Amino acid sequence: MKTQLLAAASLAAVSVTLAGVSEAQDQTEEASERFFDTIVVTAQKREQDSQDVPISISAFSGETLRELGVDRSDQIGQFVPGVEVVSPNGPGGQLVIFLRGAGLNDFNSNNTGPIGVYSDEVFINSPVLTSLQVFDNERVEILKGPQGTLYGRNTTGGAIKFISNKPTEEFDFDLIAGVESFGTTTLEAAIGGPLTDRVRGRVAINKQDSDGYGTNLLDGSDTNGTDLFSWRGILDFDVTENFFLRANIHGSQDDSPAISFRHLGLTSDGVTPCPVDVALSGVCVDALGYRIDSDDVFDGEYSLIRNIETEALGGYIEAEWELGGITINSVTAYDELEHVYPEDNDASPLRLLEIDFGVESETFSQELRFSGETQSADWVAGVYYLSEELRQDQTIDLFGELRAFTGGLSDPTGSVTGAPILFGRTINNQKTDAFALFGQTSIAVSDRLTLTVGGRYTDETKEFDALTRLEDAPVFGPNGFVIIDLDGLENQDEAFSWRLAADYAVKDNVLAYASVSRGFKSGGFNGGFPDLDPVVAARQLEPYDPEFLTAYEAGFKSDLFDNRLRLNAAVFFNAFEDLQIFTRIDANPTPIDVLDNASDADVLGIEFDAVLNPLEGLTLALSGAYMDTELGNFITVADDLSGNELAYSPEFSLSGLARYDFSLPNNKGDISLLGDIAYKSDQFFSASNDVFESQDAYTIANVRVQYSHPSTNWSLAAFSRNVSDTEYLRRATNLESFGFVQRNFGPPRSYGLELTLDF
Repeated sequence: MKTQLLAAASLAAVSVTLAGVSEAQDQTEEASERFFDTIVVTAQKREQDSQDVPISISAFSGETLRELGVDRSDQIGQFVPGVEVVSPNGPGGQLVIFLRGAGLNDFNSNNTGPIGVYSDEVFINSPVLTSLQVFDNERVEILKGPQGTLYGRNTTGGAIKFISNKPTEEFDFDLIAGVESFGTTTLEAAIGGPLTDRVRGRVAINKQDSDGYGTNLLDGSDTNGTDLFSWRGILDFDVTENFFLRANIHGSQDDSPAISFRHLGLTSDGVTPCPVDVALSGVCVDALGYRIDSDDVFDGEYSLIRNIETEALGGYIEAEWELGGITINSVTAYDELEHVYPEDNDASPLRLLEIDFGVESETFSQELRFSGETQSADWVAGVYYLSEELRQDQTIDLFGELRAFTGGLSDPTGSVTGAPILFGRTINNQKTDAFALFGQTSIAVSDRLTLTVGGRYTDETKEFDALTRLEDAPVFGPNGFVIIDLDGLENQDEAFSWRLAADYAVKDNVLAYASVSRGFKSGGFNGGFPDLDPVVAARQLEPYDPEFLTAYEAGFKSDLFDNRLRLNAAVFFNAFEDLQIFTRIDANPTPIDVLDNASDADVLGIEFDAVLNPLEGLTLALSGAYMDTELGNFITVADDLSGNELAYSPEFSLSGLARYDFSLPNNKGDISLLGDIAYKSDQFFSASNDVFESQDAYTIANVRVQYSHPSTNWSLAAFSRNVSDTEYLRRATNLESFGFVQRNFGPPRSYGLELTLDF
């Protein structure tokens, strides 16, 4: 029934669109060309118009990203139905990315998700580094479905590619300065051009500061602020006529205050659970009897607010050599990271639950590709290697508020209060080595029909050491009481994945395609805090199994009515095997976080994108997605989750945009009016489908008005984000063992001004 309703709604939308087109037949060809700006993408490792790529792809130019107010990677998901991109712990935290039901919401930093994030040609292996600022970008590409036959690192569920602006043949200077509500300021600048006849360069910086949109009621200070700085330098060398070299160096620092959560109590007296509806009303207390009195979801009483400490540095060298009819590409990359994220989990004035997440990593990767084309075929083949050394140093402080009443004695089995008063440290070391051979070829069977076949062999090994001990108590001695100490754990997976596809040019500007592909994601180890019981902890550290995905897709892309209507649509089915799922088990005396495998899961979905130019200067766009997700057989230690919906996978999502451009009389300048809106239906933040870890349907709208001067290259824009001041959760975590839910709300309504200079 839901599918029938969706189909009817889609047909109705298309009918309205076509009616608008019939009324705009007299539109000038010039306006049509201005509306359909070509976005050249490299989804298939060669430059193509996005409409000619036979896969589902969403692409945004750098100018469009700026006009939509996208300056961080976690904002992309708002504009792409079926894609959820969330930074649940604020700008400094790692991303949670779900695409067509594929994703991973593990907060530990030793596990990468099935959606690959790329900066230019380099895979970002560290989950922390995926929460990057979006600045000085040429475009962003979102590729849906397995991409392993073309990309060095495995990308089971899809890929998000951030493509930076490169040095230009002529001098170029760009400056964007903005002010916004809550003391927010942004500054982005880039300068580039020729240095010699054969050398070009470009340098870009981005700085974001904000006082924050929350209040600590204990002292009146602001919370949820930002202090972010990123930079990038690129040099391009035309070494010879057929040999090109690019050097990139980049870095970032994050000194933002750690995000302040919203507290929601779950008990009536510290022990007895409240009924769900009563707890959601906000009148219940946590295990220490605390609740927040303020109705403002951005207010709190926080005993501990410290700054994030993140330092990242990296770079790559890219070489391209034209050798006869073959192109050889080499990308050598290195990234290092130091990151400490202090989290006041209990969001209260009492010391109930406090965690510090610390990670250091060094990543080296090498990709070597060979590509070419004949009169009837394009092909690419390559080899890839990645090596990462990672160290996690994480501490947890439980019921610290009660330590003074027990002489500071930590007791993992409980104290006189029945609470586990302890300070624990977990140190993990992980070494990852990944090797792959991949290739794909597309053969033109006729002028209209093209067949594609690709394959990939992956071999990945992870070595893991784990040490957990209780500290901060004389009874445990100078080295603490060791819970678990395991060395030399190893997990090795290898698999062959593949892709088969066909695309057919029905007529000019209409492309139909169908594909089936097999994706693979290796297994690994849980990187979180183990259970206090050594036997249970050892079981947690057993490696989880690899995940497999068979993805089926059929769709079409079209530019119709003299390029006045662009209509793309696809239907897809994802069949997961041994789906990796991050779950929380509420056990005594503390909850347990486990990354485990479900037997299977299915996702059936429909997507569409429609763009219309009914009147000169007017652009209307509508995108939508429907997904029906179901988890297969999955029984945890405590619960049967079989049949549940997948996390971060709303059934319906829509994104709409309206833009009107016009010129003022007497050549006084140009005005651009832009409004966008996004709707997401009910969704869960975990596979448990816990009502406390869910968000009801909500809608967010943004508006922007821009004036561009006619004779000089500057513009001034006024904008508002979340104009309806919608309250919505980005994530919620049920910490029943401590009697509360940790909640993170999206930013409230804000207003701002932005000045742009372009020379």
